[in-house]
Amino acid sequence: MEFTELDACPLPPGDLSFWTPRAATAAWRDDRRTPPLAHARHVHGAAAAGRSLVDPAWVGLAFRLGPVAPSAVGAALTAWLRAHEHLRSRLVPGERERTRLVLPARALSLQRGYIGRFADPSAMRRQIEACFDRATRPLDWPQVAFATVESAEGVLVLLAADHGVVDGTTLAMTGGEVRGLLAHPAPVARGPGYIDFGVYERRLVDTAVRPALDPGRWHDLLAAGGGAPPGFPLPLGPSAAASQQSLYRWLLDAPAAARFAAAARAAGGSTAAGLLACLALAARGTAGTPVLRTVTLTDARPTPWRDATGWFVGLHPVAVPVPPEAGFPAVVAAAAAELRDRAPGPGSSAAHLTEFLGREVPLRFVVSFLDVRRVPGTPPRPEDRMLRSRVHAPQEVYLWFTRSERGVHLSARFPGNPTARASLGRFMKSTARLAARIADHGTTGAALATV
Repeated sequence: MEFTELDACPLPPGDLSFWTPRAATAAWRDDRRTPPLAHARHVHGAAAAGRSLVDPAWVGLAFRLGPVAPSAVGAALTAWLRAHEHLRSRLVPGERERTRLVLPARALSLQRGYIGRFADPSAMRRQIEACFDRATRPLDWPQVAFATVESAEGVLVLLAADHGVVDGTTLAMTGGEVRGLLAHPAPVARGPGYIDFGVYERRLVDTAVRPALDPGRWHDLLAAGGGAPPGFPLPLGPSAAASQQSLYRWLLDAPAAARFAAAARAAGGSTAAGLLACLALAARGTAGTPVLRTVTLTDARPTPWRDATGWFVGLHPVAVPVPPEAGFPAVVAAAAAELRDRAPGPGSSAAHLTEFLGREVPLRFVVSFLDVRRVPGTPPRPEDRMLRSRVHAPQEVYLWFTRSERGVHLSARFPGNPTARASLGRFMKSTARLAARIADHGTTGAALATV
């Protein structure tokens, strides 16, 4: 499963339609449940910036359904949306507090708008991107939009949602959920949802003996950067808020990924720890970095919310030492220890970090690992693709590893200038070479792995 911008998503020639959630104004109901802090901060930040100054920031999914009638597609998407309460709700920011409004499930419907037949995928892509940019803003409702392309190959569904209401695990679950509703229209009973999580999270944070965010680890990480979070180890060029660029590559195919996982286990770690070790070794080899410092993203769903959609993303500060003589086994052991130590749960989001520190801390170098084979429900199909919007940011570097039945995919976004592109290209090539060497030779050959 790949994670890319829309411009890297193949689109077949065909008939394009947009599907827009609709509801009568009178159907909205007040809801007094405490919102999750991450969502509340997200909406507050958008309101403070001003509606016209909020850049599009959506994530999405593209998946195929085969030859299906539009009415059946609309029914399945409607059932999916009705099943997830927070996607039929909105937060209205006020001067002192936020008001949540919720729609009863039956009050929501989807309106299909036929756009036209497209032979040119670039023209179709521009239409879809413009629709998703308009329809997923945090201060409006709906915050989710759908597009379908009917072609000789069947129906391709594209979904986008404001990144404040869905995370990667949500996206990985969605294709299977919609396909299930297409086959069996009656939705299955669900556990508590994301709105309920807000109440649980607040109670947990208020009564916790110690915070989910480890004060010592965050102090050490920020102190190493002079009060700032860690940055990417190679030069990124001028600090201008230009549109970011992306690079993608398959690091390992399925057999190689299995061998890599075995090598990581032999060294006392997981696939995630093994990939983090490859990053650390690549940083040492390309930049002479003795310690790889970064912030990793983690799924912070507590057990009752294991199959819930929403934004359950925690932050984990990581520092992996890479001594000059250390090879893969030693660095994997260090990376595994970092990932195991106080792995964060609820109360570890970026919004909680802001409250904990008393100031905003814009993250600059972030690493994520998602094994989509392990998500609840039906895993995504190999051709399913996670999507993200374009981003404007001066010095951010995000790396996303996705483990699927196809292998391990690496996606990166970084400042849009030649210096940063060269640095990321070099770094990703080194990481890929290390991962392949470890998959091919195991810990014996990898022990001497240098870049």
